Amino acid sequence: MAKQPRMTLKCWLERAQSEQILMQMKDRRVQEGFQEIVSATARRQVLDWIEAVALLHMVYGWMPTMLRRTDLERPADRVKLVRLLNKVKAGHLLSSNELAHVMRFANRSIVGASKLLHILNPNDYAIWDSRVADVFLWEGATRATFARIERYEEYLSSLRQWAINPCVTKKCELIRRSNKKLAGTSNLRLIELVLFLKS
Repeated sequence: MAKQPRMTLKCWLERAQSEQILMQMKDRRVQEGFQEIVSATARRQVLDWIEAVALLHMVYGWMPTMLRRTDLERPADRVKLVRLLNKVKAGHLLSSNELAHVMRFANRSIVGASKLLHILNPNDYAIWDSRVADVFLWEGATRATFARIERYEEYLSSLRQWAINPCVTKKCELIRRSNKKLAGTSNLRLIELVLFLKS
């Protein structure tokens, strides 16, 4: 039997009430630099290969990990990647196989892929990293466990359900009001930030 994540909607709502989390959300630096990347990306209707690579470098400039390679040498793979990124940008969701192709582009990293997809479509894709995984998954989950596409898809499924819950939408609105830098931030990003911030 597969292990279930320990983070539930009820746990998230309790965590979102934490005074320590709320203080961090009010800090104007919580979104520093990030929203500018999202805004710059939103200006372009369609991406090409060069813009996709530049965007990936922006994502990795915001991460502690260095971008080593995109791992898409064949022109057909590059065309497919650009098509997938534009699909996400237009509001469509990727299949597991399509997500694996984006992951190949993003240093073979689900973390890098999640950040890239979030910047392209913050309403449908949340950021996934080790800090979020430590809070979301069961205790003792390893890097090999959280680095899998299946874990990211489970996480996304939960967050997408939570994002439409009236209690969560109300909490997200209160968080937005607490910090004007969060005004345009998606519910998925705010849900993820509550998980990311230290309590």
